[in-house]
Amino acid sequence: MNEGTKNKHDGKNNAAREEDVFWLGGAPGARKQPGEPSGRLADRSEFIAAITRCAESAGCTVKQFVSAKGPYGTWLIVYRRAGRAQRILWNGREQRLVLQLELPNGGWEDPISIEVASQDQTGFVAGVEQILQTDPADCA
Repeated sequence: MNEGTKNKHDGKNNAAREEDVFWLGGAPGARKQPGEPSGRLADRSEFIAAITRCAESAGCTVKQFVSAKGPYGTWLIVYRRAGRAQRILWNGREQRLVLQLELPNGGWEDPISIEVASQDQTGFVAGVEQILQTDPADCA
C-alpha cells in the first residue's frame, strides 16, 4: 500500500490538519500515465487552501480534503451544503471534475461531470466554482 495524506477541517482557526491514508496502485507518482499533465501543482498547501476557500465562499461547510499522490492525481473535497453531504471529486484517470451527492440510503450519485480548462490551480478553482454555481435542488 502507498501512503498519501488527507486533510480534515478541525473546526479551529478555520484550518485543516493532515492525516495519513493509504492508497493502492504502485508507488505514488512513480509512473506517468498517457494524458497526465506534465507538471504537478507547485504548492500543495496553497492548492488545498484555494479549493477550500472556494467551497466555503459558496456556503459549504468543508469536512475534509483527500488527495492521492498516485499516477492520476485524484483528489476530493467533502462538504455539507443545503443540509446535504456532497463532494467534488477530480477523477484524474478520466480527467473530469465530478459533483457527487450523497443518497439517502447510502452511496453517491454523480449529477454533474465537467472538464477543466487547465489542470492547475486556476483551472481547478474555476471548475469548482462552476460546479458550485449549480443549485443542489436542481440536481435532486
